[in-house]
Order: sequence, then structure tokens, then C-alpha cells
Amino acid sequence: MSQLSEAIRQQAALWAVKMAERSLSDEEERAMTAWRDEDPQHLDALIQAQQLWLMLGALPRSAPADSSPNTPSSTVVPLPARAAVRARWRHWATAAVVLLALLPVLFLLPDPWLRWQADYYTAVGEIRQVTLPDGSRVDLDSRSAIALHFNDNERRITLLSGHAWFTVAPLSRRETRPFRVEAKGGITQALGTQFSVDLAGGGADVAVHEHSVRVSYKGQTLVLAEQQGAHYADNQLTRRPVAPAQFAWRRGWLIIDKQPVREAVAQINRYQSQTIIVINPTLRKRIVSGTFALNQPERAITTLCQTLGAKQMTLPGMTLLY
Repeated sequence: MSQLSEAIRQQAALWAVKMAERSLSDEEERAMTAWRDEDPQHLDALIQAQQLWLMLGALPRSAPADSSPNTPSSTVVPLPARAAVRARWRHWATAAVVLLALLPVLFLLPDPWLRWQADYYTAVGEIRQVTLPDGSRVDLDSRSAIALHFNDNERRITLLSGHAWFTVAPLSRRETRPFRVEAKGGITQALGTQFSVDLAGGGADVAVHEHSVRVSYKGQTLVLAEQQGAHYADNQLTRRPVAPAQFAWRRGWLIIDKQPVREAVAQINRYQSQTIIVINPTLRKRIVSGTFALNQPERAITTLCQTLGAKQMTLPGMTLLY
């Protein structure tokens, strides 16, 4: 089967939603039939959309459209909705429409763009150390990227993605330029030798391992001493304790400590190409803990499913939890 375009997938998902929620009007039936018969790919996409809903358990268990050779190509079986499931269905359908529309490219588009911007970049599951022109060292977590902006006045690095640990070449007679890391609108300036910056949601986490740093964000400034941390996002800069889990990746481990499932899954996704997506909104809010080897991220998902009693469905490039 040829690659289905995003537009075809999205339109197929919308028709599947309408047919599941209610009977189509005569006008809608004619429009759906015309669209379906316009291109064989349209029928393929509609069948896939209906099958996905059924596998997720979001629809009544009617038969999906059958594309077998014995079935006329013009036949698509509508999936009637019941009043008791309509409210729940609307939520699931909305999430599924997005998934179908983005299925071929979900989480893949940023990589070429990051590679183009970055001076150093790590692939999925890769952790590496790089030495900068000034002798500083940077440990890059999986799916991380940095860009260098060194000039006569400063040593500035932009953290484009992921998590980086900096061991800074100190100021000296020969090296007088300040060392700064820019991330999500904030600047962390080294006043010592070791610190880390981690992009987190719409902001960043900063942790100091040796000596101190100055963090500036939206007109606010904090000086952090050894074993102190800060988080900035949404126009706020706040202190926060440093947890061992923040550095476990350098030893090959992922530590999840009383975090919502949505955050735990976001961390696991850093280390594998099979993207995990949590469909069930209630499940995303559940709190979980655990310690997992980074070279076996699939075990983390298996453990989460067993602990939460969740189901999973594997699709090309992604696994859905619900």
C-alpha cells in the first residue's frame, strides 16, 4: 500500500467519527460516497480509521469496512453510535483524529530541522561526550542537540533539544570569555565548572554539580550553589531541589520518582524510536515510580502497563496506551 497523505488520513478520520456518532444524512452519505470512490487510497484510509477505533475500544463492536476481494469496493459499513457512549466517544475520536492525521510523520519532523541547526546532535538512544573548542566538555543525553556561538566576547551555547551536562573550562589569563547556555528564553552562566540544563515542557531545569551558576530569565536572576537547582517557565523562575534522578542517565539509568504517567512516558520516549502515546486522559494523570535501564526502554513500558492495568496497541512508529 502506498503512503497515505496527511490530508487523506485526516479526512478519513473525520468521516469515521461522523459515522460512529450518528447516521449520516442523505447529503453527507452522498459526499462520503463520492470522496470514498474518488481514489482507492480513500477507501484504504477509511478502513484503517474504522479499524483503529475498534481496536481502541472507542466504538461499538460493529464490523469495520471490509476491503477483501469478495467485498464490493463501494461498501463501507457505518458504525452506529449509542447514546450512552457518545460523550466518551467524542473525546476518544478527537484524540484519534489527531493520531491518524499525524501517523506517518509524528515525532519525525523535528530531527532534520535539529540536525540543520545543531553543531552536535545525538540520535535516539545515543549518549555521547563532545569536547568544545575551548576545552569544555558536554555530555549529551539521547535526542539532544546544541548549537555553538563562540566569539571574542563570550562562549555561548544554545540547547536546542534534550539534556546536557557541562564541564566548563574555567576562566584564566588565556580564557576570559564567560560561558553561557541559552535554553527556552533563559541564560545560565557558569561561575564554576559543572552544571546541567534540561529542557522540560515549555521551560528548563538547571542543576549545579560543582561550584555555582547564575540563571537569568525574564528579568529574574538566581545564583545557585553546588547541589542546588532551578526551574523556569511561564515567566517564573523558581528554586527547586536537585534529585539524583536528574543525573541517572549518565550512568545508563532512568529513574521515575512519583511522576505523572504523561511525564514518565515523555522521558521513556527519549530513548526509543517507537514513540509511546497515552490516549486515556485519566491514565496520563496516574502517578508512577520505577528504575529502568536505558538500553531496555521497552521493559519500562511493559512494567507501566502491568502496574497500571493499561492496554497497549503497537502501530508502525508508535505504541498507544489506553
